Amino acid sequence: MTWSSLKGRAATLARTPRLLLAQKLLRRVPLRPVDVGKLCFLRLNGVPRVPRALLRGRALVRFATVDDLGRLAQLHDKTPLFRARFAAGDRCLVALVQGRVIGYEWFSDNAVHHETAWGYQIAIPDGLIYAYDAYIDPPYRNTGVWLRFKAHLAEWMAARGKRGVLTFVDYGNWPSLRTHLRFGFEPTETVLALRIVGLRLFRRARAVGTAAWSYLLWLAMHPSPVHIHHAARVLHAAAAVAHR
Repeated sequence: MTWSSLKGRAATLARTPRLLLAQKLLRRVPLRPVDVGKLCFLRLNGVPRVPRALLRGRALVRFATVDDLGRLAQLHDKTPLFRARFAAGDRCLVALVQGRVIGYEWFSDNAVHHETAWGYQIAIPDGLIYAYDAYIDPPYRNTGVWLRFKAHLAEWMAARGKRGVLTFVDYGNWPSLRTHLRFGFEPTETVLALRIVGLRLFRRARAVGTAAWSYLLWLAMHPSPVHIHHAARVLHAAAAVAHR
């Protein structure tokens, strides 16, 4: 490793939030006896609005059924999990190109959703839809599939009097967070998750506002020592507000 590459790696580590550094280190340990993460919850008030001009691409979007488990497995082989979701009454939108599933997103309007990665119980307010586990095959990303999911969901919500969408993004997934904020989602709360063997601990806090998140995302895309200093000040102020 050259001195230049070593300096570059050190600079990258210096810019990485401490929580993400801890997460990377813990996930290198075999069997992951300890893990940590943060769930950033967002809410869209109202039915999703997608202008027709943005509905590009050739994917066909529809609701899936149990008969589509085979097609879903070709993209992600999670048949037992997906079958259990259908049995629980959750709904799945799929995007198809030439009959092949190239993306999906799950939705629930039950009172409570049991999140599988951390075991966190998510209360779904009356009238809202919880959107989760969206995946799009890499060659089809940024081709309008996610917007088609939202447009199809909007029709279903309007027909049933639903008035909003709840979701969460993992802390550190900046592209997804940026996409949701641009679409109109607003931060509601964050949940710090800690798993130690079989023990799971959660700590809830009020989320920073949309403006603060947008500023932090901009800083993540334009790193420099001065920007990092400003980011630290923003996070310090946001933490003080969240814990009042």
